[in-house]
Amino acid sequence: MELHPTGTHNERPDPLKRIFFNERELRAGWRLLIFIAIVLLIQLAINPVIALLRHNPAQPGPGISPLAVLPMRVIGIAVLLFAAWIMSRIEHREIGVYGLPLKNSNLLSRFVAGYVFWGFLPLALLLLIMRALHVFYFGELDLHQGQIFYWGFIWFLVFLFVALFEEYALRGYLLYTLADGIGFWPAAVFLAAIFGLLHGFNPGESRIGIIMTVVFALFASITLWRTGNLWLAVGAHAGWDWGESYFFGTSDSGLPAPGHLLNSHTQGPDWLSGGSVGPEGSILALVLLIGMSVAAILWLRRRSGEPALVITPASRISVR
Repeated sequence: MELHPTGTHNERPDPLKRIFFNERELRAGWRLLIFIAIVLLIQLAINPVIALLRHNPAQPGPGISPLAVLPMRVIGIAVLLFAAWIMSRIEHREIGVYGLPLKNSNLLSRFVAGYVFWGFLPLALLLLIMRALHVFYFGELDLHQGQIFYWGFIWFLVFLFVALFEEYALRGYLLYTLADGIGFWPAAVFLAAIFGLLHGFNPGESRIGIIMTVVFALFASITLWRTGNLWLAVGAHAGWDWGESYFFGTSDSGLPAPGHLLNSHTQGPDWLSGGSVGPEGSILALVLLIGMSVAAILWLRRRSGEPALVITPASRISVR
């Protein structure tokens, strides 16, 4: 210990303390490990329930089944939110800073805008272009009367929770905290690559389809960066998936779904039509999504008075 020129003692930092803490709080890497450990422990505790859901004999064969997907995604987002809530208590933050604020007055409008204008309508435009190129055909109605509303609502719920789970899993607490350690865009690119790698395990997925998921992850990160939360990205994700699997009756990342409105089909080369992957396997979808990402950068703006929920090392902001 040495005497400070002003007459006070200047203590040297404890090397052991510096391993665990920066000048603000527990380092990002340790917080990530705690979060992951909490999620894994909860999953171990509920594994018997998950095993029962995965081996439900009432589920149909290959493809997306609401009986399989909906319960799993509801449980998944509940686990992630509970783990994030625990971390918010440890870090003395509001849980909403991790990407899904519930107190935001623009929550519903952002979600609806994402669902319609950044999800469903871009998909419809893509399919119209593919129809003009004679590689996609809308077909005829495959459902009638009450079935239309039943399946439409079921698939709305399914893809709402699919979008909530997938967006929050890799662009919620993980992105927020990793960005605090290495910067927002390095974290966003790294987690986008993980997102693409995970989609590579889907049966029938193609290289273009995997690249498409990576680009979508970056698009979702752009919307988070520009708006401050994930609600627009959740809407876009859900609207795109609902349009693919239910409304237009195409495969979604190589997985078909029962109860689709239209009996559509494709023809021509897979790189243009998407083949068994669905529209996401078409090079046209990749071009469209790159255009949407540029549009998001140019058009989306955080509304005045809304907090910036994306923390980076440079900002040195601690929301308490």
